Amino acid sequence: MYIAIFFGILAGVFCGGAGMYHWQRRQREQELKRIAGLAEDILAERVIRGAASGQETLCGKLEHRLVRVQEMMQGSRDEAKRSRDEIQRLISEIAHQMRTPLTNLETYLGFLQEMAEDDENDGVLRSLDAAGESAGKLHFLVESFIRMSRLEQHIIQIKKEETDILRTVRNALGQIQCQAEEKELNVTVSLPGQAGLAHDANWLGEALFNLFDNAVKYSRIGEKIEVSVTESEMFLKVRVRDYGIGIEEGEEGQIFKRFYRGRRVTAQEGFGLGLYLAREIVGRHGGFLAARREEPGLTMEMNLPR
Repeated sequence: MYIAIFFGILAGVFCGGAGMYHWQRRQREQELKRIAGLAEDILAERVIRGAASGQETLCGKLEHRLVRVQEMMQGSRDEAKRSRDEIQRLISEIAHQMRTPLTNLETYLGFLQEMAEDDENDGVLRSLDAAGESAGKLHFLVESFIRMSRLEQHIIQIKKEETDILRTVRNALGQIQCQAEEKELNVTVSLPGQAGLAHDANWLGEALFNLFDNAVKYSRIGEKIEVSVTESEMFLKVRVRDYGIGIEEGEEGQIFKRFYRGRRVTAQEGFGLGLYLAREIVGRHGGFLAARREEPGLTMEMNLPR
């Protein structure tokens, strides 16, 4: 009797184990089919939703990772599309920006041809000056675009060699001295006795020049510009405060976009590339630029990590 009971129990355990094995095997097959289906959806660029991704099972973990993989792939695709769209828009904007100086150049050259037989030297000189000015604008735009493209494509690398940041600041200030004097601007400069910072003097000097040049360009005759360099535990800060036309509310971030010009800009010439290039250069140094509206004017702050 006991033997019969024993064999009955043994048979039950065996059957139960076999049933459990087949059930688990069926479950694993279903889970693998689901994982394979999710992988197929990813390849077909169909959005997937991991039903078991929140569960602490192997299938749930795999589903969660597949969902993350798709999100990362979608992010990469979106970024690539934005880059393509940006390049197309950039080409269109460059063509538009180049059209006016080129048209002016062709017009004035036509005038020169018509006046070739004329003895009015003043007219010839005026046309030559106008043609030279348009050619200069075109040259500046093309050179700025080349520098911008090289920076964005990492063709040119920032080489931090110079350590005397004050020398770089003074050199950049020297480049705007003539324009400031022509507008009778009062430029005050506050610098510490010494300040060291590893940086690329050529590229950072260009970024500083763009800040100083903007302050001069958008200041009215006889106004004031304040330039200061200060140090904190984390950053070296270069502040440029002008009392010019300033910007509208909400433009603090817009002014760093390529080809963007403030809504208050009327008679001042420019292409809207200076601050964009400055931000790119400062970013490659590990720092950032910030703009703050003032009444009147604008404060630009360059923050460079020490």
